[in-house]
Amino acid sequence: MTVVEYILDPQDKPRSFYPKTIPPYVSDGGYWINPDGSQKMIGVGVEGSIPDNITTFTLEELQDRMLAIHASYHLKKPPVHNEIETDTLTDDEVKAEIKEWWDARS
Repeated sequence: MTVVEYILDPQDKPRSFYPKTIPPYVSDGGYWINPDGSQKMIGVGVEGSIPDNITTFTLEELQDRMLAIHASYHLKKPPVHNEIETDTLTDDEVKAEIKEWWDARS
């Protein structure tokens, strides 16, 4: 399994009104969009068709990416029934969530 960071196609016109689609080298995508404005998200790449210029991740690298995002844009726990406020995840909980996602796809 190769985990990739990508943006939706057409990548040459990211702010256009053309329909955006998941690139053909991504089989399972749309996870953890970076809220920094880059619109980069995580997905599972199709082996043998991932372009050389695409960023790929090991489990540890993906956890580091998510911790960096978490430092600026705190990831929250899912809301509990009838509660408006949710608690922020700890760094260990972020890493565990990523590992669980990774293991489910390995």
